[in-house]
Amino acid sequence: MSIEERINDLEDLFDRNYNADAAIQISKYFRNQFESFGLKNAHRRALSKPFTDSFKKDSVQTISDAVRALWHKPQREFQHVGMELLDRYRKYFGPEITDILVFEITHKSWWDSVDFIASHTVGWAYANGRLHKQDIQHWNGSEDIWLIRSSIIFQLKYKNQTDWDFLQQMIIPHLPHSDFFIRKAIGWALREYGKSEPQRVLAFVESNEMSGLSQREAIRRLVN
Repeated sequence: MSIEERINDLEDLFDRNYNADAAIQISKYFRNQFESFGLKNAHRRALSKPFTDSFKKDSVQTISDAVRALWHKPQREFQHVGMELLDRYRKYFGPEITDILVFEITHKSWWDSVDFIASHTVGWAYANGRLHKQDIQHWNGSEDIWLIRSSIIFQLKYKNQTDWDFLQQMIIPHLPHSDFFIRKAIGWALREYGKSEPQRVLAFVESNEMSGLSQREAIRRLVN
């Protein structure tokens, strides 16, 4: 079955489970940037499982093409299926995963997709040699706030395996940044690392000038 046919079947399934009241609320939650079927994540995952399962024997190219096709659909549920599809089959990919990750991060970008992609798929890809330091550095130096955010938060799940020197390199150039999502990312990344190395994070906050938002987020659970 072609990608188009599989997505059409998935769309029919989502349509049959459409929740009008929830769809309005979800669209409002996303500042009316995206349409919605009004499906909660658990329900959407259950409905889309056969679709995702159908790619088990497909190529990297087919999976990438499916992700791009899902991204071009107007309802937000399709982007969530796409990001989870890539994450499920991430082990199929080599360095070519970089292109599809950049596509996901820089198209229809919002925190709900970017934060999952960065902390799950990017974090795994970097730890397993699919992405390299120069890739992350390139993102960090871009003008796209979502690539910058991803470069700062991709180590969120690393805990005491976090490369502290590299995390600081990703944060410091953006300490004066005016964007809310960058400031929040800085504080979030520091707070997560602070669960493993609180003294390092406290010392960093004390010795670097940063926005009040970044500082509050960084030390929220480190200081009474």
